[in-house]
Amino acid sequence: MKFWQQKTIVFTLITVIGLLLAVATVAAQGTETQGKLAGAVYTDVNGDGVCVGTGVAGENPVPGVEIVFVSSDKATVISLTTGSDGTYGLAAAGQSIWEVTARPDASKWIVTSRNPLYVPVLPDTGLVQTDVNFCISQGGTNAVIVLPQSGAAAANDHLQTGVVVTAVLGVLILLAGAALEWRRRSKEIE
Repeated sequence: MKFWQQKTIVFTLITVIGLLLAVATVAAQGTETQGKLAGAVYTDVNGDGVCVGTGVAGENPVPGVEIVFVSSDKATVISLTTGSDGTYGLAAAGQSIWEVTARPDASKWIVTSRNPLYVPVLPDTGLVQTDVNFCISQGGTNAVIVLPQSGAAAANDHLQTGVVVTAVLGVLILLAGAALEWRRRSKEIE
């Protein structure tokens, strides 16, 4: 085997190893620790939008209320119903800023607390978010409706940035290898 053939094999092996490392980096960035969202829905007797720990008689948990979870990239939509004790939980919530919406039976209930709630499940803010609670009042009462804050949840782009950086580095490595091979072959012709 000629010397240039050996160099080509070594170059090919180095390129393949570099690509495998780039793929492994992207795959490692894709694995994320799961978080948790939990809360409850309570009756808001006086319609003031505050129903947890108020000491007001009758502000009890409400079973059977639909809770909808939407990830910040809108790729994941999950619907759950509160249990017999009025609680709900999303045990394997991916890292995102989740839009959590209470959807009670509109013919019977009015949501008096903020709805939807935007809940960050991120390493910086905590992967476990509890006390994501909603207040609802019987329809037909003189409830005070608290409107949600305007604006959208922030995007979670740190994973996409890592993928793009890794891809660009992989392409640069390939281009550098191709340039070195072209240069080597040009010198052999001379």
